[in-house]
Amino acid sequence: MHVPPDNEPPLNTAALPAAVLSAIAACAEACRTTLMRLEGDRERLRAALARRIHPAPDGPIRRLCAVDGAHATVPAAGATFAAMAAVAVEDAELTDQDVLVQLMPPVEELETIIGGARTVMELRLLAERIRSTSTGLFVLDGSFYSTLLEVNRLLVRYAHDSRAGRMAGWWQPFSDLLEAFFAAEDWRLVLASRRVIAHPKQATAADDVAQLALHLSGTVTDRTLWSTVLEPGEYSLPAPLIRRDRPHLLTGYRSPRLADFAERRAAIEQGYGQLYVIYYRPDAAAPAYRIELPAALIAREPLGAVLATFRAALRVGALQEPLPQFLADAICRQAGRALEATAEGARIALQNEFGLQLVQRYLGPYRTR
Repeated sequence: MHVPPDNEPPLNTAALPAAVLSAIAACAEACRTTLMRLEGDRERLRAALARRIHPAPDGPIRRLCAVDGAHATVPAAGATFAAMAAVAVEDAELTDQDVLVQLMPPVEELETIIGGARTVMELRLLAERIRSTSTGLFVLDGSFYSTLLEVNRLLVRYAHDSRAGRMAGWWQPFSDLLEAFFAAEDWRLVLASRRVIAHPKQATAADDVAQLALHLSGTVTDRTLWSTVLEPGEYSLPAPLIRRDRPHLLTGYRSPRLADFAERRAAIEQGYGQLYVIYYRPDAAAPAYRIELPAALIAREPLGAVLATFRAALRVGALQEPLPQFLADAICRQAGRALEATAEGARIALQNEFGLQLVQRYLGPYRTR
C-alpha cells in the first residue's frame, strides 16, 4: 500500500485523471518550444531547401479512386474472432469491397498475420480496380514503404510456419490469398502502374529533419518541416522513397510454397526503386501533404494532373485527406462493430446446443468491455 508523505494529498479515484490534466501545461510548453524553433528557423530552413521548392504545376482533374483497409479482433477465452476488410471508393461511391473473417486459435503475432493479410487484400483490390478501368487516379492509403513492411512481416511468419512441413489448418485462407496475390502479380501491377499514388496520412519519416534541422530531430517529422517551409501552391522536388542507405526488406525469408518467388521479389524491389516522395501544400489553410508516386508521374505534365486531382478532392476543410480516401477509411472502420456482432451471433447460435456456461468460457467475453 502506498502511503503518501505528509505534504502529498491522499490518492483517490480522481487522482489519475487529475494527474493527466495537470500535464497540460507541461505539454503546451513543449509544443511552444517546438513552434518557436520552427518559426525562428523558417527562413534559414527555406533557404537551405530553396533548390527543392517549386511552384506546383497545374493540370486536368481526373477521377479519383481510393483503396483502404482495416482489421479488427474480438478476443475470447479460447479463440479470437478476426476480420480483415478492404474497400474501393471512386469519387463518393463505394465501387468494390472484399472481406475475410476467421475464428483464430491462440496464435503468436496475430496482429502481424492479419495486418499483412489486410494489406494484401488492399493491393489485390487496387490491382483489380486498375485492370477494370483505363482512366483515373488511384490512391493507396498509407505509404508504399509501410505496405512493404506489412507484407514482409506476414511472409516471414508464413515461411517460418511452412518449415515445419505441415501448415496449421487456420493458415489455409491466408495461403490461398497469398498464392493468388503473387500468381496474379497484383503487387507488381500496382508498382508498375502510371496511375497509382500513395498518401500516408500519419507519415513519420524524418530524413530531411535529420539532415537539415538536427535540433528538431525526434520532435517533428518531415511533413511538419515542409508544412513550415512551403508557401501555399508550392511543392518539393521528388526524392527517392528508398534511400541508398536503406536496404530493401523483402529478403527475410525463403518460402518454397510460393512458386518462382525469387523472380517476383526482384520485380517488386525494382518497382520500389522507381518510387518518389514529394510534399505539397495546396493552400494556406492546409498543411503539406506527403505524396508518394512512381517515376512516370514526376514529370511536370502528369504531376500537374496528380496535384490538381488531389487538390480538387480536398472538398471538406476539416478533413486532411481527399474525400474518397476519407470515405474508404470511414467504411472500413465499421468492420470492428460488425465483427462484435458476428462473435455475439456465434455465441447465441451455440449456447442452446452446448450450454451457456461452456460457450461463455470458450467464446468470451475475454475482458470487460
